[in-house]
Amino acid sequence: MSPKPFSLDTVLKLRKQQEDLAQEQFIQAKHSAERAAVALETAKQNLQILVRTFEKKQKIGMLGLEVGRFEERIVYSKTELQVLSNTLEKKNEIAQKKRTVLLQKAKEHKILTTLKEQQNKTWKDYLDKKEAAMLDEIAILHHDRKIS
Repeated sequence: MSPKPFSLDTVLKLRKQQEDLAQEQFIQAKHSAERAAVALETAKQNLQILVRTFEKKQKIGMLGLEVGRFEERIVYSKTELQVLSNTLEKKNEIAQKKRTVLLQKAKEHKILTTLKEQQNKTWKDYLDKKEAAMLDEIAILHHDRKIS
């Protein structure tokens, strides 16, 4: 029986597609996490600007109604900041999971590629042995003809 009973090309093609898909999903998750980080940073800067504006106006003097509005906006901004922080954390976790999946898929593809290379080498060695045996047989038959 030959050492190469089946081809790994179809399996390798599928594994490569899975690896490519995992890579695409990881990149999307990474970009999503980066966008969330930018949104969080923007919200932090807006909150700082709001607080500085509030402090400046307090020094100048403001109405009680205006103070209430600023305090409500600050509370709302802090709540939004917390939501964005949680979102960033979740998106980072998702990106990390996608990265792990990508590494696993790449590892599986690499293992199968190595297996295919070994299988091809074994098959080539097998064919070389068969060819050498056939050439030996031909040489023996040719030698026997010369003797007789």
